[in-house]
Amino acid sequence: MYKHILVSIDGSKPSNHALTKAIDLAKHYNSALLISHVIDARSFPTMAGPHHGELQSQYNKTAEELLEKSKKEAEDAGLEQVQTILWNGNPRFEIPDKMTKEYNIDLLIVGESGRNAAERMIIGSVTEACIRRSPCDVLTVKNKTSTTLYRRILVAVDGSKQAEKALAKAIELASIHQAKLTIAHISEWGTFAKDIAFYQHSYVAEVQKESEDMLKKYKEQAENQGLKDVQTILRSGNPRLEIPRVLTVENSCDLLITAETGQHAVSRFFTGSVAESSVRRSSCDVITVKKEQMA
Repeated sequence: MYKHILVSIDGSKPSNHALTKAIDLAKHYNSALLISHVIDARSFPTMAGPHHGELQSQYNKTAEELLEKSKKEAEDAGLEQVQTILWNGNPRFEIPDKMTKEYNIDLLIVGESGRNAAERMIIGSVTEACIRRSPCDVLTVKNKTSTTLYRRILVAVDGSKQAEKALAKAIELASIHQAKLTIAHISEWGTFAKDIAFYQHSYVAEVQKESEDMLKKYKEQAENQGLKDVQTILRSGNPRLEIPRVLTVENSCDLLITAETGQHAVSRFFTGSVAESSVRRSSCDVITVKKEQMA
């Protein structure tokens, strides 16, 4: 499982929740924990003034105190491998592009993204940049009382290779946490078939059968690895809404696992929009499983 965990903090409530979860998971996985803060260089005046150095010094002092306090919290919780790092730059690039690679991170933990455009401009853009740019898995912490381990895990699948990577990670996590696993597929064909006359009944039935066979295969895969009471769900509808807003609530899930967001507009349209929607709309924590993994 995850051996090197990075959590980015900024003193906000979402990042405090992320730190709490990072400490909890690092203890459970016996992982090394890196706690980071990036001072956004754009926060400083573009032109040097008489108080520029004083302002920068105060920023550094505040950030160092935040990191020291966070490290103490982790050590008081029983962690031994705790490191802090303070960088200057653009957090949207420094965290996912540089820190994850330099420190061989395999799980990046961030606070939740804003739920609307205004909130995302303030706190969510860093989270979304981490999800899109990070080469390792990203855990977005949504559950504000996240001091317990995961007990009900939902994984969204569509038959793609990337979704199967998400399934493998879900099986591994469900085994470690002794959690109940639900494997879900939302088919959009059923919705289209009601409105478009040239969709033949036989074709819809074929898609339905393929989906049922896929879920049966995935359930057997999970059970062959020791999981019990694995549940599968097959529905028609909009997966961008059904998965994060409906299924997580109906099944009392505390963790949703999806495949990664595409790296460009075309791939996001086909595969990534469900992942992005899950992070924005889910009320439970979300792990975005990435295609590239750290060594």
